[in-house]
Amino acid sequence: MRSFAYPLVETTYGARSVIPAPSESVEAQALLDATVDAVILIDHRGIMQAFNRSAERLFGYSAAETLGSNVSMLMTERDRDQHDAYLARYLRTGVAHIIGVGREVQARRKDGSVFSAFLSVGRIGSDPPRFVGFLQDMTLRQQALAALERERERANRYLEAAQTMLVGLDSDLRVTMVNRKGCEVLGRQESALLGANWTETVVPADWRAALTNELEALVQQRPHQPRHFECPVLTRQGATRQIAWRCVAIEDVQGAVSGVLCSGDDVTDSRRAEQEVREARERITHVSRLATMGEMASGISHELNQPLAAITTYAQAGTRLLAMANPDLPEVREALQQIAAQALRAGEIIRRLRSLVRHRATAREWTDLNEAIRDLEPLTRADARASDVRVVLELDPALPRAHLDRIQMQQVVLNLLRNGIDAVQSLPSGQREVRIRTRSTPAGQLQILVIDNGAGVPEALRTQLFTPFLTTKQHGTGLGLAISRSIVEAHRGRLEFQPNEPQGAVFTVTLPGETFGG
Repeated sequence: MRSFAYPLVETTYGARSVIPAPSESVEAQALLDATVDAVILIDHRGIMQAFNRSAERLFGYSAAETLGSNVSMLMTERDRDQHDAYLARYLRTGVAHIIGVGREVQARRKDGSVFSAFLSVGRIGSDPPRFVGFLQDMTLRQQALAALERERERANRYLEAAQTMLVGLDSDLRVTMVNRKGCEVLGRQESALLGANWTETVVPADWRAALTNELEALVQQRPHQPRHFECPVLTRQGATRQIAWRCVAIEDVQGAVSGVLCSGDDVTDSRRAEQEVREARERITHVSRLATMGEMASGISHELNQPLAAITTYAQAGTRLLAMANPDLPEVREALQQIAAQALRAGEIIRRLRSLVRHRATAREWTDLNEAIRDLEPLTRADARASDVRVVLELDPALPRAHLDRIQMQQVVLNLLRNGIDAVQSLPSGQREVRIRTRSTPAGQLQILVIDNGAGVPEALRTQLFTPFLTTKQHGTGLGLAISRSIVEAHRGRLEFQPNEPQGAVFTVTLPGETFGG
Protein backbone atom coordinates (compact mmCIF):
# COMPACT_ATOMS: atom_id res chain seq x y z
CA MET A 1 0.00 0.00 0.00
CA ARG A 2 1.07 3.61 -0.64
CA SER A 3 2.14 6.04 2.09
CA PHE A 4 -0.18 8.78 3.35
CA ALA A 5 2.33 11.23 1.90
CA TYR A 6 1.29 10.39 -1.66
CA PRO A 7 -1.16 13.14 -2.68
CA LEU A 8 -4.15 11.37 -4.13
CA VAL A 9 -6.16 14.50 -4.86
CA GLU A 10 -3.92 17.52 -5.11
CA THR A 11 -5.78 20.83 -4.82
CA THR A 12 -4.34 24.34 -4.36
CA TYR A 13 -6.84 26.93 -3.18
CA GLY A 14 -4.58 29.96 -2.83
CA ALA A 15 -3.27 31.75 0.23
CA ARG A 16 -6.36 31.19 2.38
CA SER A 17 -6.77 27.61 3.57
CA VAL A 18 -10.14 26.03 2.89
CA ILE A 19 -9.61 23.82 5.99
CA PRO A 20 -7.68 25.95 8.50
CA ALA A 21 -5.78 24.75 11.52
CA PRO A 22 -7.85 24.21 14.66
CA SER A 23 -6.42 27.39 16.27
CA GLU A 24 -7.82 29.57 13.50
CA SER A 25 -11.50 28.92 14.05
CA VAL A 26 -13.75 27.26 16.60
CA GLU A 27 -16.32 26.86 13.84
CA ALA A 28 -13.81 25.02 11.69
CA GLN A 29 -13.08 22.62 14.54
CA ALA A 30 -16.80 21.99 14.96
CA LEU A 31 -17.02 21.28 11.23
CA LEU A 32 -14.17 18.80 11.44
CA ASP A 33 -15.72 17.04 14.41
CA ALA A 34 -19.05 16.74 12.62
CA THR A 35 -17.40 15.04 9.63
CA VAL A 36 -18.12 11.31 9.38
CA ASP A 37 -14.76 10.57 7.77
CA ALA A 38 -11.56 10.70 9.77
CA VAL A 39 -9.82 14.01 8.93
CA ILE A 40 -6.11 14.56 9.65
CA LEU A 41 -4.27 17.80 8.85
CA ILE A 42 -0.46 17.76 8.60
CA ASP A 43 2.14 20.38 7.78
CA HIS A 44 4.94 20.10 5.23
CA ARG A 45 7.03 18.09 7.70
CA GLY A 46 4.31 15.53 8.33
CA ILE A 47 3.42 16.90 11.77
CA MET A 48 -0.24 16.48 12.64
CA GLN A 49 -2.07 19.77 13.31
CA ALA A 50 -5.70 18.55 13.36
CA PHE A 51 -7.23 15.23 14.38
CA ASN A 52 -11.03 15.17 14.40
CA ARG A 53 -13.34 13.02 16.50
CA SER A 54 -13.92 10.48 13.73
CA ALA A 55 -10.13 10.02 13.58
CA GLU A 56 -10.08 9.50 17.35
CA ARG A 57 -12.72 6.78 17.05
CA LEU A 58 -10.98 5.17 14.08
CA PHE A 59 -7.43 5.07 15.50
CA GLY A 60 -8.09 4.94 19.25
CA TYR A 61 -5.92 8.01 19.95
CA SER A 62 -7.12 11.24 21.45
CA ALA A 63 -6.33 14.41 19.54
CA ALA A 64 -3.99 15.46 22.34
CA GLU A 65 -1.94 12.30 21.79
CA THR A 66 -1.44 12.96 18.09
CA LEU A 67 -1.11 16.74 17.63
CA GLY A 68 2.53 17.66 17.23
CA SER A 69 3.52 14.10 16.32
CA ASN A 70 4.50 12.79 12.91
CA VAL A 71 1.71 11.18 10.99
CA SER A 72 3.90 8.13 10.46
CA MET A 73 2.79 6.93 13.90
CA LEU A 74 -0.47 5.91 12.22
CA MET A 75 1.31 3.89 9.55
CA THR A 76 2.55 0.33 9.32
CA GLU A 77 6.28 -0.40 9.31
CA ARG A 78 6.18 -0.69 5.53
CA ASP A 79 5.53 3.02 5.00
CA ARG A 80 6.67 4.59 8.26
CA ASP A 81 10.43 4.72 7.51
CA GLN A 82 9.92 6.13 4.02
CA HIS A 83 7.21 8.66 4.78
CA ASP A 84 9.43 11.68 5.42
CA ALA A 85 11.50 10.92 2.30
CA TYR A 86 8.36 10.72 0.18
CA LEU A 87 7.14 14.06 1.55
CA ALA A 88 10.49 15.76 1.04
CA ARG A 89 10.72 14.55 -2.54
CA TYR A 90 7.28 15.91 -3.32
CA LEU A 91 8.14 19.32 -1.80
CA ARG A 92 11.41 19.42 -3.71
CA THR A 93 10.18 18.34 -7.13
CA GLY A 94 6.47 19.18 -7.03
CA VAL A 95 5.80 15.94 -8.87
CA ALA A 96 2.70 14.12 -7.61
CA HIS A 97 2.86 10.38 -8.24
CA ILE A 98 -0.79 9.70 -7.50
CA ILE A 99 -3.27 12.30 -8.69
CA GLY A 100 -7.06 12.34 -8.98
CA VAL A 101 -8.19 9.12 -7.30
CA GLY A 102 -8.46 7.71 -3.80
CA ARG A 103 -6.27 4.91 -2.60
CA GLU A 104 -6.63 1.94 -0.27
CA VAL A 105 -3.90 1.87 2.41
CA GLN A 106 -2.98 -0.03 5.54
CA ALA A 107 -3.16 1.89 8.84
CA ARG A 108 -2.32 1.09 12.46
CA ARG A 109 -4.44 1.78 15.54
CA LYS A 110 -3.19 2.67 18.99
CA ASP A 111 -3.61 -0.97 20.08
CA GLY A 112 -1.36 -2.10 17.23
CA SER A 113 -4.08 -3.63 15.10
CA VAL A 114 -3.84 -3.03 11.36
CA PHE A 115 -6.84 -2.23 9.18
CA SER A 116 -7.59 -1.14 5.65
CA ALA A 117 -8.64 2.44 4.97
CA PHE A 118 -9.58 4.43 1.91
CA LEU A 119 -7.44 7.58 1.79
CA SER A 120 -7.63 10.74 -0.28
CA VAL A 121 -5.19 13.63 0.23
CA GLY A 122 -5.42 17.26 -0.81
CA ARG A 123 -2.92 20.08 -0.64
CA ILE A 124 -3.87 23.32 1.15
CA GLY A 125 -1.97 26.52 0.58
CA SER A 126 1.37 26.89 -1.13
CA ASP A 127 4.13 28.23 1.10
CA PRO A 128 4.68 26.10 3.02
CA PRO A 129 1.84 23.78 2.03
CA ARG A 130 -0.27 21.72 4.36
CA PHE A 131 -2.04 18.49 3.52
CA VAL A 132 -5.41 17.19 4.57
CA GLY A 133 -6.22 13.51 4.55
CA PHE A 134 -9.71 11.93 4.57
CA LEU A 135 -9.90 8.31 5.68
CA GLN A 136 -12.72 5.77 5.67
CA ASP A 137 -12.48 2.43 7.45
CA MET A 138 -12.66 -0.29 4.79
CA THR A 139 -12.92 -3.19 7.24
CA LEU A 140 -16.69 -3.66 7.06
CA ARG A 141 -16.68 -3.14 3.31
CA GLN A 142 -13.93 -5.71 2.86
CA GLN A 143 -15.73 -8.13 5.14
CA ALA A 144 -18.93 -7.63 3.14
CA LEU A 145 -17.05 -8.10 -0.12
CA ALA A 146 -15.34 -11.19 1.24
CA ALA A 147 -18.70 -12.59 2.40
CA LEU A 148 -20.20 -11.78 -0.98
CA GLU A 149 -17.30 -13.49 -2.71
CA ARG A 150 -17.74 -16.54 -0.48
CA GLU A 151 -21.45 -16.63 -1.30
CA ARG A 152 -20.68 -16.22 -4.98
CA GLU A 153 -18.16 -19.02 -4.82
CA ARG A 154 -20.62 -21.20 -2.93
CA ALA A 155 -23.35 -20.42 -5.47
CA ASN A 156 -20.94 -21.27 -8.28
CA ARG A 157 -20.14 -24.58 -6.61
CA TYR A 158 -23.86 -25.27 -6.31
CA LEU A 159 -24.30 -24.42 -9.98
CA GLU A 160 -21.47 -26.68 -11.01
CA ALA A 161 -22.60 -29.51 -8.72
CA ALA A 162 -26.24 -29.30 -9.89
CA GLN A 163 -27.37 -32.21 -12.02
CA THR A 164 -29.81 -29.98 -13.86
CA MET A 165 -29.13 -27.52 -16.64
CA LEU A 166 -29.16 -23.88 -15.49
CA VAL A 167 -29.42 -21.24 -18.19
CA GLY A 168 -29.84 -17.47 -17.84
CA LEU A 169 -31.20 -15.47 -20.78
CA ASP A 170 -31.56 -11.71 -21.20
CA SER A 171 -34.57 -9.99 -22.76
CA ASP A 172 -33.21 -10.75 -26.26
CA LEU A 173 -32.78 -14.45 -25.36
CA ARG A 174 -29.00 -14.17 -25.34
CA VAL A 175 -27.21 -16.49 -22.93
CA THR A 176 -25.94 -14.70 -19.83
CA MET A 177 -25.14 -17.78 -17.75
CA VAL A 178 -24.89 -21.53 -18.25
CA ASN A 179 -23.58 -24.08 -15.78
CA ARG A 180 -21.35 -27.08 -16.33
CA LYS A 181 -24.25 -29.52 -16.65
CA GLY A 182 -25.74 -27.38 -19.40
CA CYS A 183 -22.43 -27.41 -21.26
CA GLU A 184 -22.19 -31.19 -20.85
CA VAL A 185 -25.68 -31.82 -22.22
CA LEU A 186 -25.13 -29.48 -25.16
CA GLY A 187 -21.58 -30.64 -25.82
CA ARG A 188 -20.45 -27.02 -26.05
CA GLN A 189 -17.96 -24.78 -24.26
CA GLU A 190 -19.29 -22.05 -21.98
CA SER A 191 -17.39 -19.44 -24.01
CA ALA A 192 -19.23 -20.55 -27.16
CA LEU A 193 -22.63 -20.13 -25.49
CA LEU A 194 -22.27 -16.87 -23.56
CA GLY A 195 -23.72 -14.02 -25.58
CA ALA A 196 -25.20 -16.35 -28.20
CA ASN A 197 -28.91 -16.32 -29.05
CA TRP A 198 -30.34 -19.38 -27.30
CA THR A 199 -33.07 -20.24 -29.78
CA GLU A 200 -30.90 -19.84 -32.87
CA THR A 201 -28.02 -21.76 -31.34
CA VAL A 202 -29.53 -24.81 -29.60
CA VAL A 203 -33.30 -24.98 -30.27
CA PRO A 204 -34.56 -27.02 -33.27
CA ALA A 205 -36.13 -24.78 -35.91
CA ASP A 206 -39.58 -26.35 -35.59
CA TRP A 207 -39.62 -25.64 -31.83
CA ARG A 208 -38.46 -22.01 -31.84
CA ALA A 209 -41.92 -20.46 -32.17
CA ALA A 210 -43.29 -22.65 -29.38
CA LEU A 211 -40.41 -21.72 -27.04
CA THR A 212 -40.84 -18.03 -27.82
CA ASN A 213 -44.55 -18.29 -27.00
CA GLU A 214 -43.80 -19.99 -23.67
CA LEU A 215 -41.29 -17.31 -22.63
CA GLU A 216 -43.58 -14.48 -23.76
CA ALA A 217 -46.39 -15.97 -21.69
CA LEU A 218 -44.03 -16.10 -18.69
CA VAL A 219 -43.07 -12.43 -19.07
CA GLN A 220 -46.61 -11.16 -19.71
CA GLN A 221 -48.22 -13.05 -16.84
CA ARG A 222 -48.88 -10.93 -13.75
CA PRO A 223 -47.86 -11.78 -11.14
CA HIS A 224 -45.00 -13.80 -12.58
CA GLN A 225 -45.30 -17.50 -11.83
CA PRO A 226 -42.80 -20.27 -12.72
CA ARG A 227 -43.64 -21.87 -16.06
CA HIS A 228 -43.14 -25.57 -16.79
CA PHE A 229 -42.84 -27.02 -20.29
CA GLU A 230 -40.77 -29.39 -22.40
CA CYS A 231 -38.62 -28.25 -25.30
CA PRO A 232 -35.80 -30.16 -27.01
CA VAL A 233 -32.26 -28.87 -27.56
CA LEU A 234 -29.67 -29.69 -30.20
CA THR A 235 -26.20 -30.79 -29.13
CA ARG A 236 -23.09 -29.74 -30.98
CA GLN A 237 -23.07 -33.21 -32.58
CA GLY A 238 -26.60 -32.65 -33.94
CA ALA A 239 -28.39 -35.02 -31.54
CA THR A 240 -31.72 -33.99 -29.97
CA ARG A 241 -32.22 -34.12 -26.22
CA GLN A 242 -35.65 -33.67 -24.63
CA ILE A 243 -35.51 -31.21 -21.73
CA ALA A 244 -38.18 -30.51 -19.11
CA TRP A 245 -37.83 -26.81 -18.28
CA ARG A 246 -38.86 -24.70 -15.29
CA CYS A 247 -38.43 -20.99 -16.02
CA VAL A 248 -38.84 -17.90 -13.82
CA ALA A 249 -38.76 -14.23 -14.73
CA ILE A 250 -35.92 -12.00 -13.46
CA GLU A 251 -36.90 -8.44 -12.55
CA ASP A 252 -34.74 -5.33 -12.19
CA VAL A 253 -35.10 -2.82 -9.35
CA GLN A 254 -37.96 -1.08 -11.19
CA GLY A 255 -39.88 -4.36 -11.49
CA ALA A 256 -39.34 -4.69 -15.24
CA VAL A 257 -38.43 -8.12 -16.58
CA SER A 258 -34.79 -8.15 -17.58
CA GLY A 259 -34.49 -11.82 -18.46
CA VAL A 260 -35.37 -15.37 -17.48
CA LEU A 261 -33.64 -18.12 -15.53
CA CYS A 262 -34.38 -21.69 -16.56
CA SER A 263 -33.52 -25.01 -14.97
CA GLY A 264 -33.79 -28.06 -17.20
CA ASP A 265 -33.82 -31.79 -16.59
CA ASP A 266 -32.69 -34.07 -19.40
CA VAL A 267 -35.66 -36.44 -19.69
CA THR A 268 -34.65 -37.98 -23.01
CA ASP A 269 -33.91 -41.41 -21.59
CA SER A 270 -36.92 -41.45 -19.28
CA ARG A 271 -39.26 -40.37 -22.10
CA ARG A 272 -37.80 -43.07 -24.32
CA ALA A 273 -38.27 -45.64 -21.53
CA GLU A 274 -41.85 -44.45 -21.00
CA GLN A 275 -42.55 -44.85 -24.70
CA GLU A 276 -41.11 -48.34 -24.66
CA VAL A 277 -43.25 -49.20 -21.63
CA ARG A 278 -46.34 -47.85 -23.40
CA GLU A 279 -45.56 -49.86 -26.51
CA ALA A 280 -44.94 -52.99 -24.43
CA ARG A 281 -48.18 -52.43 -22.54
CA GLU A 282 -50.07 -52.00 -25.82
CA ARG A 283 -48.55 -55.21 -27.17
CA ILE A 284 -49.54 -57.10 -24.01
CA THR A 285 -53.02 -55.58 -24.17
CA HIS A 286 -53.32 -56.64 -27.80
CA VAL A 287 -52.17 -60.15 -26.98
CA SER A 288 -54.73 -60.25 -24.18
CA ARG A 289 -57.48 -59.28 -26.59
CA LEU A 290 -56.38 -62.00 -28.99
CA ALA A 291 -56.35 -64.51 -26.13
CA THR A 292 -59.86 -63.45 -25.16
CA MET A 293 -61.03 -63.80 -28.74
CA GLY A 294 -59.40 -67.24 -28.85
CA GLU A 295 -61.36 -68.26 -25.78
CA MET A 296 -64.52 -66.94 -27.43
CA ALA A 297 -63.75 -68.46 -30.84
CA SER A 298 -66.39 -71.19 -30.67
CA GLY A 299 -69.09 -68.73 -29.66
CA ILE A 300 -68.10 -66.25 -32.35
CA SER A 301 -67.97 -68.95 -35.00
CA HIS A 302 -71.45 -70.07 -33.93
CA GLU A 303 -72.66 -66.49 -34.19
CA LEU A 304 -71.22 -66.26 -37.71
CA ASN A 305 -72.59 -69.68 -38.71
CA GLN A 306 -76.16 -68.52 -38.15
CA PRO A 307 -76.22 -65.84 -40.91
CA LEU A 308 -74.04 -68.00 -43.16
CA ALA A 309 -76.43 -70.94 -42.77
CA ALA A 310 -79.34 -68.61 -43.48
CA ILE A 311 -77.59 -67.33 -46.62
CA THR A 312 -77.09 -70.90 -47.81
CA THR A 313 -80.74 -71.78 -47.15
CA TYR A 314 -82.12 -68.71 -48.94
CA ALA A 315 -79.73 -69.20 -51.86
CA GLN A 316 -80.84 -72.79 -52.32
CA ALA A 317 -84.49 -71.76 -52.12
CA GLY A 318 -83.96 -69.08 -54.70
CA THR A 319 -82.24 -71.52 -57.00
CA ARG A 320 -85.20 -73.93 -56.73
CA LEU A 321 -87.67 -71.12 -57.40
CA LEU A 322 -85.81 -70.02 -60.49
CA ALA A 323 -85.71 -73.61 -61.75
CA MET A 324 -89.52 -73.79 -61.79
CA ALA A 325 -91.38 -73.46 -65.10
CA ASN A 326 -93.10 -70.36 -63.81
CA PRO A 327 -90.77 -68.85 -61.20
CA ASP A 328 -92.42 -66.98 -58.34
CA LEU A 329 -90.43 -63.77 -58.72
CA PRO A 330 -91.71 -62.09 -55.51
CA GLU A 331 -90.49 -65.08 -53.50
CA VAL A 332 -87.16 -65.01 -55.35
CA ARG A 333 -86.90 -61.30 -54.51
CA GLU A 334 -87.66 -62.06 -50.84
CA ALA A 335 -84.95 -64.74 -50.80
CA LEU A 336 -82.41 -62.31 -52.27
CA GLN A 337 -83.33 -59.66 -49.70
CA GLN A 338 -82.85 -62.17 -46.89
CA ILE A 339 -79.47 -63.16 -48.33
CA ALA A 340 -78.40 -59.51 -48.37
CA ALA A 341 -79.62 -58.95 -44.81
CA GLN A 342 -77.83 -62.03 -43.45
CA ALA A 343 -74.65 -61.09 -45.31
CA LEU A 344 -74.76 -57.63 -43.68
CA ARG A 345 -75.28 -59.29 -40.29
CA ALA A 346 -72.24 -61.52 -40.79
CA GLY A 347 -70.20 -58.59 -42.08
CA GLU A 348 -71.12 -56.49 -39.03
CA ILE A 349 -69.98 -59.27 -36.69
CA ILE A 350 -66.67 -59.52 -38.56
CA ARG A 351 -66.25 -55.72 -38.50
CA ARG A 352 -66.72 -55.55 -34.74
CA LEU A 353 -64.38 -58.48 -34.24
CA ARG A 354 -61.68 -56.91 -36.40
CA SER A 355 -61.98 -53.55 -34.65
CA LEU A 356 -61.55 -55.26 -31.30
CA VAL A 357 -58.52 -57.38 -32.18
CA ARG A 358 -56.59 -55.12 -34.54
CA HIS A 359 -53.26 -53.78 -33.26
CA ARG A 360 -53.12 -50.03 -33.22
CA ALA A 361 -51.73 -47.15 -31.21
CA THR A 362 -53.80 -45.80 -28.35
CA ALA A 363 -56.35 -43.33 -29.73
CA ARG A 364 -58.82 -41.43 -27.58
CA GLU A 365 -61.97 -40.02 -29.09
CA TRP A 366 -65.38 -38.79 -28.03
CA THR A 367 -67.34 -42.00 -27.55
CA ASP A 368 -70.91 -43.01 -26.82
CA LEU A 369 -70.08 -45.54 -24.13
CA ASN A 370 -73.53 -47.13 -24.25
CA GLU A 371 -73.13 -47.76 -27.97
CA ALA A 372 -69.64 -49.20 -27.44
CA ILE A 373 -71.07 -51.68 -24.91
CA ARG A 374 -73.95 -52.65 -27.21
CA ASP A 375 -71.41 -53.43 -29.96
CA LEU A 376 -70.04 -56.24 -27.76
CA GLU A 377 -73.39 -58.02 -27.58
CA PRO A 378 -73.07 -60.00 -30.86
CA LEU A 379 -69.60 -61.21 -29.81
CA THR A 380 -70.80 -62.47 -26.41
CA ARG A 381 -74.33 -63.62 -27.25
CA ALA A 382 -73.34 -67.15 -28.23
CA ASP A 383 -71.13 -67.66 -25.14
CA ALA A 384 -73.89 -66.36 -22.88
CA ARG A 385 -76.49 -68.58 -24.57
CA ALA A 386 -74.24 -71.63 -24.41
CA SER A 387 -73.65 -71.03 -20.70
CA ASP A 388 -77.33 -70.30 -20.13
CA VAL A 389 -76.48 -66.85 -18.72
CA ARG A 390 -78.80 -63.90 -19.05
CA VAL A 391 -76.91 -60.69 -19.87
CA VAL A 392 -78.89 -57.58 -18.92
CA LEU A 393 -77.93 -54.11 -20.14
CA GLU A 394 -78.98 -51.24 -17.85
CA LEU A 395 -77.57 -48.29 -19.77
CA ASP A 396 -78.30 -44.75 -18.66
CA PRO A 397 -79.83 -42.98 -21.70
CA ALA A 398 -78.68 -39.59 -20.37
CA LEU A 399 -75.03 -40.71 -20.12
CA PRO A 400 -72.78 -38.03 -21.68
CA ARG A 401 -70.16 -38.84 -24.27
CA ALA A 402 -66.72 -39.57 -22.89
CA HIS A 403 -63.22 -38.93 -24.20
CA LEU A 404 -61.53 -42.32 -24.08
CA ASP A 405 -60.04 -45.17 -26.08
CA ARG A 406 -63.14 -46.99 -27.30
CA ILE A 407 -61.45 -50.32 -28.08
CA GLN A 408 -59.55 -50.45 -24.79
CA MET A 409 -62.68 -49.66 -22.77
CA GLN A 410 -64.56 -52.36 -24.70
CA GLN A 411 -61.77 -54.75 -23.74
CA VAL A 412 -62.27 -53.86 -20.06
CA VAL A 413 -66.03 -54.48 -20.25
CA LEU A 414 -65.51 -57.70 -22.22
CA ASN A 415 -63.00 -59.01 -19.65
CA LEU A 416 -65.35 -58.21 -16.75
CA LEU A 417 -68.37 -59.65 -18.57
CA ARG A 418 -66.63 -62.95 -19.37
CA ASN A 419 -65.40 -63.19 -15.77
CA GLY A 420 -68.99 -62.71 -14.66
CA ILE A 421 -70.24 -65.43 -17.05
CA ASP A 422 -67.64 -67.83 -15.64
CA ALA A 423 -68.50 -66.83 -12.05
CA VAL A 424 -72.20 -67.84 -12.30
CA GLN A 425 -71.60 -71.33 -13.70
CA SER A 426 -72.06 -72.88 -10.26
CA LEU A 427 -75.66 -71.65 -10.13
CA PRO A 428 -78.59 -73.74 -11.38
CA SER A 429 -79.63 -73.16 -14.97
CA GLY A 430 -82.09 -70.29 -15.26
CA GLN A 431 -80.66 -68.36 -12.30
CA ARG A 432 -77.42 -67.20 -13.89
CA GLU A 433 -77.32 -63.47 -14.55
CA VAL A 434 -74.78 -60.74 -15.33
CA ARG A 435 -75.77 -57.08 -15.45
CA ILE A 436 -73.89 -54.24 -17.15
CA ARG A 437 -74.91 -50.85 -15.83
CA THR A 438 -73.80 -47.32 -16.75
CA ARG A 439 -74.52 -44.21 -14.73
CA SER A 440 -73.36 -40.73 -13.76
CA THR A 441 -72.62 -40.18 -10.08
CA PRO A 442 -73.63 -37.17 -7.95
CA ALA A 443 -69.92 -36.35 -7.74
CA GLY A 444 -69.86 -35.87 -11.51
CA GLN A 445 -68.11 -39.13 -12.39
CA LEU A 446 -68.96 -41.79 -14.96
CA GLN A 447 -69.29 -45.41 -13.87
CA ILE A 448 -69.59 -48.81 -15.52
CA LEU A 449 -70.69 -51.63 -13.21
CA VAL A 450 -70.50 -55.32 -14.09
CA ILE A 451 -72.60 -57.23 -11.53
CA ASP A 452 -72.99 -61.00 -11.24
CA ASN A 453 -74.92 -63.20 -8.81
CA GLY A 454 -72.34 -65.97 -8.67
CA ALA A 455 -70.45 -67.42 -5.74
CA GLY A 456 -68.35 -64.26 -5.29
CA VAL A 457 -64.62 -63.90 -4.74
CA PRO A 458 -63.06 -65.85 -1.83
CA GLU A 459 -61.79 -63.61 0.95
CA ALA A 460 -58.23 -64.92 0.54
CA LEU A 461 -58.10 -63.81 -3.11
CA ARG A 462 -59.60 -60.34 -2.81
CA THR A 463 -56.34 -58.54 -2.09
CA GLN A 464 -54.66 -60.30 -5.04
CA LEU A 465 -57.43 -59.91 -7.60
CA PHE A 466 -55.49 -57.54 -9.85
CA THR A 467 -52.15 -59.34 -9.58
CA PRO A 468 -50.83 -60.38 -13.03
CA PHE A 469 -50.91 -64.11 -13.83
CA LEU A 470 -53.19 -64.88 -10.88
CA THR A 471 -56.10 -66.97 -12.22
CA THR A 472 -58.59 -69.56 -11.02
CA LYS A 473 -59.51 -70.60 -14.57
CA GLN A 474 -58.07 -73.78 -15.99
CA HIS A 475 -57.04 -72.12 -19.26
CA GLY A 476 -56.89 -68.47 -18.14
CA THR A 477 -53.86 -66.20 -18.60
CA GLY A 478 -54.31 -64.27 -15.35
CA LEU A 479 -53.87 -60.99 -17.25
CA GLY A 480 -57.47 -59.90 -17.77
CA LEU A 481 -58.04 -57.98 -14.54
CA ALA A 482 -54.47 -56.65 -14.36
CA ILE A 483 -54.68 -55.28 -17.90
CA SER A 484 -58.17 -53.92 -17.28
CA ARG A 485 -56.96 -51.99 -14.25
CA SER A 486 -53.96 -50.59 -16.15
CA ILE A 487 -56.27 -49.41 -18.95
CA VAL A 488 -58.63 -47.72 -16.51
CA GLU A 489 -55.77 -46.07 -14.62
CA ALA A 490 -54.35 -44.81 -17.92
CA HIS A 491 -57.70 -43.01 -18.25
CA ARG A 492 -57.09 -41.57 -14.73
CA GLY A 493 -59.86 -43.77 -13.40
CA ARG A 494 -60.26 -46.62 -10.91
CA LEU A 495 -61.27 -50.27 -11.22
CA GLU A 496 -62.56 -51.62 -7.92
CA PHE A 497 -64.17 -54.76 -6.54
CA GLN A 498 -66.80 -55.15 -3.87
CA PRO A 499 -69.08 -58.05 -2.90
CA ASN A 500 -72.59 -58.08 -4.30
CA GLU A 501 -75.55 -58.52 -1.98
CA PRO A 502 -76.84 -61.10 -1.27
CA GLN A 503 -74.17 -62.89 -3.33
CA GLY A 504 -71.84 -62.38 -6.24
CA ALA A 505 -69.39 -59.66 -7.22
CA VAL A 506 -69.49 -56.05 -8.44
CA PHE A 507 -66.63 -54.65 -10.51
CA THR A 508 -66.87 -50.87 -10.90
CA VAL A 509 -65.03 -48.71 -13.44
CA THR A 510 -65.03 -45.05 -12.31
CA LEU A 511 -63.84 -42.38 -14.73
CA PRO A 512 -63.17 -38.75 -13.72
CA GLY A 513 -65.63 -36.00 -14.48
CA GLU A 514 -63.35 -34.24 -16.98
CA THR A 515 -63.80 -37.29 -19.20
CA PHE A 516 -67.31 -36.00 -20.00
CA GLY A 517 -68.16 -33.65 -22.83
CA GLY A 518 -68.13 -33.79 -26.60
